[in-house]
Amino acid sequence: MNTLHAVRASRIALAIVALTALSTAHAVDYSGYFRGGPGLTSKNTSRACYHLGGPAITAGLNYRLGNECDIYGEFQIDQKYKADGVEYSGTIMVNSYTNATDNPGSNGLAFEQLYGEAKGLDVLPEATFWVGKARGRRGDVHIVDQFFVDMKGVGTGVKGISLGSGKLGVAWYKTDGTVDATLLKQQPGNRLNVEVLGLNANTDGKANLFFTATKGDFDGGTGGFGATLRHDQAKLFGTGISNTLWLQYAQGSTSLEANFGDLTRKSSAKSTRIVESINWQTGAFGGQAIALIGTEEDNNKVKTTASTIGGRVSYAMTKNFKLLVEAGHSQYKPQGGTTAKLDKLTSAPTLAIGPDFWSRPEFRFYFTSAKWNAAAGNVTGQASLASKTPGNSAGAPIEWWY
Repeated sequence: MNTLHAVRASRIALAIVALTALSTAHAVDYSGYFRGGPGLTSKNTSRACYHLGGPAITAGLNYRLGNECDIYGEFQIDQKYKADGVEYSGTIMVNSYTNATDNPGSNGLAFEQLYGEAKGLDVLPEATFWVGKARGRRGDVHIVDQFFVDMKGVGTGVKGISLGSGKLGVAWYKTDGTVDATLLKQQPGNRLNVEVLGLNANTDGKANLFFTATKGDFDGGTGGFGATLRHDQAKLFGTGISNTLWLQYAQGSTSLEANFGDLTRKSSAKSTRIVESINWQTGAFGGQAIALIGTEEDNNKVKTTASTIGGRVSYAMTKNFKLLVEAGHSQYKPQGGTTAKLDKLTSAPTLAIGPDFWSRPEFRFYFTSAKWNAAAGNVTGQASLASKTPGNSAGAPIEWWY
């Protein structure tokens, strides 16, 4: 660890110790997540993972079982107490990411969240007020490691205001922006998020609405707008299947994820995305599946289309042993260009604390096989595989949340 990382880590450790020291007077809750483990591809090649690049509508999307070459952990402490009828809480979360099995060049420890909340204030007793660096509202499909709503950032807001059968939340976020590589200047911006959660839509169904507006606060900065409808359906067609449908639209400097996008992106640039995801657990058989289709236009109205379909199934052979199988097909096509394709299949005998799909921790032993076409480029990033289109990997990772 270099000197900068050492100093950062020591400061974070001191902050955590200070918060933990208060536990003698008030309740402290601990939670976290981590994943990692060894893996291999072939002689003279670092472990390879297979990720299709392409447009922002699928950025970061990958079928993650047996397809994560990193080590990641996040660790959270929540300090809660009550005074004069008001419930207060403070949250500290640190995380660390290494993009390889064991890389001294990791980003060390960093603050992922650092915020405070208060609920029960007499001006609006039902609502929760917050300020700081927080993840805000999020919504993902676990098997592809993708958050389709991700309202994280530094801001302030209020949530939990009664609105019919739902709850209203409003938040303002500020970014100082990144330094433009050419002009060497900051690109700050502002963002407004509005959410309405849990509206009664139909039997066992809830509608959730997310609205976003962004503005680059610098010369050349642009505005943007986005909207998402998420419908959550329990007991689909009277079965044990749950279903989530996302309908998303964004233009200009707003991302589809209800966050900042490119703060110089023009209003003529638009993105759309439809995501369908199901979850189930019937006896020993559980799983999750996804289908996605989306379009993206750049500032010159050049369109790219993208899609993916796949799923992971879990079958418990005993209480602590299950077999996982995951398959996925992804592709994208630039206007006037060639379709890039990637197929990935993983099987993973797994030891777990319980037989359900969501039971963790899981100790996995996987074999992954992938195939892609020339238009997809080098989906592994490994120089030794630059001229290849198939690949195989194996490994033994752990995934744990608590």
